[in-house]
Parts: sequence; C-alpha cells; structure tokens
Amino acid sequence: MNKILLIGTGNVGCHIIELLARDTRQMEFFVADINEEKAALQLNNAVIGAAHHGLHPNFHAEKMDLNNIDQTAERIRQIQPDVIINCAVIHTWHLIRMLPDDVYAKLSSATLGAWLPVQLLLAYKVALAIKASGITAHYINTSLSDLTNPVLGKIGLAPTVGVGNVDLIAPAIQTLAAQELNVNRSEISVSLVAHHQHWVVPREAGYGAGAPYFLKIMHGDQNITNQFKTDAVMHDAVKLYPPGLDFTLVTASSTIKNAFALMSDEPTATHAPGPLGLPGGYPVLINSSGAELNLPEDISRDEAVALNEASQKLDGVEEIKEDGTVIFVDYAAAIMKEMLGFDCPKFEPAECEERAKELLSLYRAFAKKYTD
Repeated sequence: MNKILLIGTGNVGCHIIELLARDTRQMEFFVADINEEKAALQLNNAVIGAAHHGLHPNFHAEKMDLNNIDQTAERIRQIQPDVIINCAVIHTWHLIRMLPDDVYAKLSSATLGAWLPVQLLLAYKVALAIKASGITAHYINTSLSDLTNPVLGKIGLAPTVGVGNVDLIAPAIQTLAAQELNVNRSEISVSLVAHHQHWVVPREAGYGAGAPYFLKIMHGDQNITNQFKTDAVMHDAVKLYPPGLDFTLVTASSTIKNAFALMSDEPTATHAPGPLGLPGGYPVLINSSGAELNLPEDISRDEAVALNEASQKLDGVEEIKEDGTVIFVDYAAAIMKEMLGFDCPKFEPAECEERAKELLSLYRAFAKKYTD
C-alpha cells in the first residue's frame, strides 16, 4: 500500500486531510505536526466526516519537530513514505492582511519574495531530513515553491515538484475560455508558463504588473489563443476565485493530484511550480519517476526559464545564484528595511534560520503596534 506523509496542519494541510479522508483510493496516510494534539483532532474530524460516506481511511497522527533534523530523518526512515508533502511554514503570507489597509498595502508591495527566509526555512529542514534519512521519496513542497524550490535545487536538495500558483491559473484559464466560448470545459486545454507573481497581481496590493508569461489555448486540436486578449485572460482567470483563503482548497486539490501522480506509472499532464528545482511554473508530466517539463514546441526550456527568472524580479528576487544565495531586488529590500528594520539585501541558505527568526521577531514587534 502506498504511503503519504503530510507535515504541517495549517490551512492547506487541513484541506488535504479532509479531501484524502473522502478519497476512495487505498493509501496509508501519516500526518505530522509539532503539535500532535492538533494533528490528531484534525484527523478525528476528517475520519468522522468520511464515515458518512462509508469510508474508513487508514490515518495516523504524530508529533514531528522539524528543528530536530536527525529525529525527523529517523521517523521518515521508519515510515518509508512514497511521497512527503511539506505544508509547514513559520509565518503564513496572509497575516499581514490583518494590518490597517494602508500599512498592509505598503508592506505587501515588498512582495512575498521579500519574506523568502521564513518561507524557505522549514522546507529546507524537510529537505535535509529526507537526505539524511537515506530513503528515496518524492518531495512536494507547498511553501512558495516558485522561489523556494530553485533555492533548494541550487544546493542539491530540489523537491520533486511544487503546487498551486501556475496550477491555480491554468485551470482557471481553461474554465474562463470554456465559459466565453460556451463549450464543454473538457474541450479546452492550456499550456502556461507563469510565475507566482501572476497569481498575486490581481489579488494582493502593491504588486507590479507586466511580468512575462507564455500562454497557449487549444480547443480540441485548434490553437485559439489569438481569439483572446491574453493579458486580460491572465487577470480575469485569477479573478474567477473568491477573495480570501477559499482558493487554498484548490491548492490542496493540486497537491493531492500531484501526490497520486507521483505514485503512478502512468504520466499525468498538468502544471506545477518548481519542478526540477526550476523557478516559476510550467506544463509538466508527473509519474512515479518524478516530474519533467511538457512544453509545447512553441517555446524552449531556456526561453521558459528566462520568462520566470524575469518574473521573479517583480516578486522581490533579483537573482538566485549558483550556490543558492538569494539577492533581493532593491525596492523589496528597501521596504523591508524601512518598515520592519530588516536589513537584508541578500542571504545564503545556511543563514536562512538566523534571518527567518530575525524577520519574524521584527514583524511581530511591528504588528504589535497595530493590534494592541
């Protein structure tokens, strides 16, 4: 029986638990969190709900402290999972929305990439634990994988694939095109090269538009891309989602689809961010061998990567060097320094924990001024 290990019971993690509890495919599912009681209660909720559908999933809850890499590696070795899903992060992106609107808008304009140390830290520790375990398992990283996966890839720790972002936009474009043409959604296919930045521009304050992308829309075997204003399509497709956090249920669906694809010999054609440690998102084929690019003949791998490297500059990151060092764009670093006192024009992966803790401490002190 296939085994999945999920680490982290935040918003996306809890959606994954609920969806998998109602999935009829056979698997053994381990859910780990630093708070074992929380993990157990979430599993209780899911399996009780599944009972209404006549389902009785094989789920287990346990404590896992990612700060103890050796202990995490040993538990991974004991479980021998086929797929490991990381949903753990020390600071979630939407907390800054709790700030006053004008303060949020200015801080948001630094972009999520400016918070990369806190997005990277636990994904990095999971990757180190997988390597130390000595087992072969596919690794799905859900934490800003457009940017964290390429950092990890540069230091030999690339996750197999990420989730969401391009895999939120592409099916939304498919839906939008089908609605506009009044055809069945199954008749439309999409090939999209795009970055996390394209997801947030229509949804979050302060992000600059104009990042490059590649989009091809097919109706059956006919290329119909030129029937659309593609910039409008990229924007309007994202706006199909409700505001707030409801979209994270779709992110969970993206994660589950990728997990089962990684346990199957048959390839699944889909979209994903961060495959092969690459920046941004791409059309991919996923199976038990891993993920590979599935680009149409209209665009080369080098061209696709160059588009996403250009886009990441509008998401706060100027460059990810060959040793994994992250160079922030000047505007992002300046905003973080001005507002939070976080003076960090660049950081190396080995500095990630120190920088993440510093950033989190500075943000908590900053936010306290508006919440007391």
